[in-house]
Amino acid sequence: MQNAMVGPMYTSKATKISLVVDGEGYFEMACPHLSSQSQRGRRGQSQRGSQRGGRSSQSQRRGETSYEKVNSRLTRGTVVVIPAGHPYVAVASNGQNLQMVCFEVNARNSFKYLLAGKGNVVNQFEKEAKELAFGVSSQEVDQVFGSQQEEFFFPGPQHQQQHRGRAYE
Repeated sequence: MQNAMVGPMYTSKATKISLVVDGEGYFEMACPHLSSQSQRGRRGQSQRGSQRGGRSSQSQRRGETSYEKVNSRLTRGTVVVIPAGHPYVAVASNGQNLQMVCFEVNARNSFKYLLAGKGNVVNQFEKEAKELAFGVSSQEVDQVFGSQQEEFFFPGPQHQQQHRGRAYE
């Protein structure tokens, strides 16, 4: 599917390894480990911050854990390794059909948790949990999360990219 995206999602135990075989796009992942490393202090720039990808200055705090966004441009031959428990998304560039081959390591008894779409984990939350997590009524949460008909592949955010711009395009 052209101009599409996969995710957002994460796996409970499996490490996902993906290879871009055709097309272009970008990848984003929330990473708690990089954030804790940056709090301890890093010397220099790691390979993850090289030309193909990097760490964003954005970080989100949730209780004691904070997450740092890791992003990378995806082109033919790019390999992406996604550790278990790390939410991610892969998005095709405008007019592109991003094709990736993916497999999982340590996948036994691992579960995929969809964070959007009709099978997302939020739909399984109890009423009170939805209200506490989002600060609005559970009906509003149900309206937003229940309106999505797709489950794994979604239309890409081209409209948002055109208004905000992306360095990867």
